[in-house]
Amino acid sequence: MSTQRTLLEVRDLEKHFSMTRGVLKDEIGRVKAVDGISFEIAEGETFGIVGESGCGKSTAARTILRLEDPTDGTVRFDGQDITEYDSTELKRFRREAQMIFQDPDSSFDPRMSVGESLAEPLIVHGMTDRERRRSIIEKLLVRVGLQADDIDRYPHEFSGGQKQRIGLARALVLNPRLLVADEPVSALDVSVQAEILELMEDLQDEFGLSILLISHNLGVVRHICDRVGVMYLGELVEVGPTEELFSDPEHPYTRALISAIPSADLSDRGDRVRLKGDVPDPSDPPRGCRFHTRCPEVVPPEGYDLEQRTWRSLLDFTQRVEEGMDLEAVYDLLHPEEALEDRDVPERLPTSDVEAALRSEYDLADDIGDPDADAVFERAVERLASGDPEDARETLASEFTTVCRRATPELERVGPDHRTACHLADGHQQLDGRPADTDGPEADRLDRPAE
Repeated sequence: MSTQRTLLEVRDLEKHFSMTRGVLKDEIGRVKAVDGISFEIAEGETFGIVGESGCGKSTAARTILRLEDPTDGTVRFDGQDITEYDSTELKRFRREAQMIFQDPDSSFDPRMSVGESLAEPLIVHGMTDRERRRSIIEKLLVRVGLQADDIDRYPHEFSGGQKQRIGLARALVLNPRLLVADEPVSALDVSVQAEILELMEDLQDEFGLSILLISHNLGVVRHICDRVGVMYLGELVEVGPTEELFSDPEHPYTRALISAIPSADLSDRGDRVRLKGDVPDPSDPPRGCRFHTRCPEVVPPEGYDLEQRTWRSLLDFTQRVEEGMDLEAVYDLLHPEEALEDRDVPERLPTSDVEAALRSEYDLADDIGDPDADAVFERAVERLASGDPEDARETLASEFTTVCRRATPELERVGPDHRTACHLADGHQQLDGRPADTDGPEADRLDRPAE
């Protein structure tokens, strides 16, 4: 972490959206888009938040700027908690923190000229001198690589890269101290992306800006950010200096994201981590570690000697049974070509056929490699084949459990630097009462990222 003074401090920030039904709008659940994230940004620093689509990155950005009101937590800007600001204080804060939006087409009014769009923030904040406004805008347009006479043109007359330059100028027109950039180059060609990123870096150095960059593109994040937070399903799972995080990722999800970066080296393709399944529903996140339903490094229970790939396959099978695999679902697996209206499901299916189909479906060898695990799997298969899915669920739940599902990991300090990560292996072993790997990096348990 930079030794400079902290400008933005986010602590335990939450943003939940209510799910309602009926005329009375009764709440039936909550979408936990952002669920307790914490980080800091120093003056002049660029902090990136990266993760898959739907992980809550953009919601976090909007909530930090109070474009969305937070459900809980604090956001301190220059020592002041902006979550407690009234409308007057919030308007004053808007001069200090501005946002660059992902899609410049939708962020500009097509009926307004570029000059009118850039002048609007100045008018809102009380600048009545028309000539002064025009002078400021013309200078800004030139500074971002456009022409002063572009001030009277309309958004449709510009290319995507030019419109993003205009968006950057609009964000800078109030001389802010913090820029929040939400996927600022994702809609642009690669060559144009590089130009915009270089421009942002130049402007940061010139104006002393702090930047919060939201992106799913790890190449962009690595190029411009000083530190990175990796987000999954509303939570930060790892935070640290950019190069350190990319060269030695601690969390399995971070490793998976980094391994997915395209490479021209064919030898690198064999090392890629392939995540199975979809991101879970944020209105009903998994218990324990939220990544355990897709994690390739889930901690196995004591008493079993299983390869990680086999253990992952058994967990996928267990999860499918818990979600409602019954006799009809098994029959459909055996007879995929049969139309729904034509099927005649018997009360019992051949156990050997069901076992063969399930081993093929979940990529399980005839010999799993552990006789006890094989026996559990075969009993669950036999109960499914005989039409007793409840017994199959109980069998699997009692045997194929993982501490990753029972315990929620916390961010821990990793090594001497200001770096934190959720330790799924070592951390979960500690939570489960088993000894941690003493040969791993030194870790002191914290309930939030290091100051």
